[in-house]
Amino acid sequence: MPWRLKEAVPLALGQAGSRARLERALVLAYWKEAVGKELAQLTEAVALEDGVLTVLVGDAVLAHQLTYRRLDLLQRFSARFPGKVREIRFRVGPLEAPPPEESPQEEPLTPALLQKARALAEAAPPELREKAERAALALLKRQRGNPCPICQTPSEKSPCPTCRRHLQSPLVAKEAERLARGKPPRLSGEALLAARHLARERLLSELRGLYPVALKEPEFWPLLKDLARRFQALFPEEALPEGVQSLLKRIE
Repeated sequence: MPWRLKEAVPLALGQAGSRARLERALVLAYWKEAVGKELAQLTEAVALEDGVLTVLVGDAVLAHQLTYRRLDLLQRFSARFPGKVREIRFRVGPLEAPPPEESPQEEPLTPALLQKARALAEAAPPELREKAERAALALLKRQRGNPCPICQTPSEKSPCPTCRRHLQSPLVAKEAERLARGKPPRLSGEALLAARHLARERLLSELRGLYPVALKEPEFWPLLKDLARRFQALFPEEALPEGVQSLLKRIE
């Protein structure tokens, strides 16, 4: 089964701001080639965190069989992506049902579409940039769905299936609590994006809940300021809720 760059581009859309994220997407996409066509239909590489590749498997029997191929698979990843995968873990769970095949209606080529494809290709190594641009352009012309609110990958589900799995992770929930308290991150990649999303929702909820109280009771102003400081430190590009902004200007 030949490797095609365009199979990795959907995973990197909206996350192509760094070479590291694109490389992670390429590693996940390579699973199909490494394991073979038949097993690729029964498994799915869903995450790569700290060198550990997590693969979702439909049943426990297959997961047990794949453990015997683990060393061989690690050697294949090491040959293609040196130093990127040090361990493979198999997790039993339901696979995402493949979308029904249909004839896609291509979006007409526009300057904006071409510019976006070039921007995505900038994250690829120089020797792959031309191929990455063609693959990104082909995908953009037929992509469906709206951007995921967490990773910005086009998806017919919101959040996308990958981010939805991360949102259900206890590790991600714990990381979100740390971020909301102003602590430095411990996770990375898509898991960190999901944790930031949860932290944002938590801080906004606390700000909106405290605002009407602080409006009447000045003793709550320091707490409101602290919440606003943590929110702005985590999301400097995002404005505070309008009412909170107004009150903070009055009490400064």
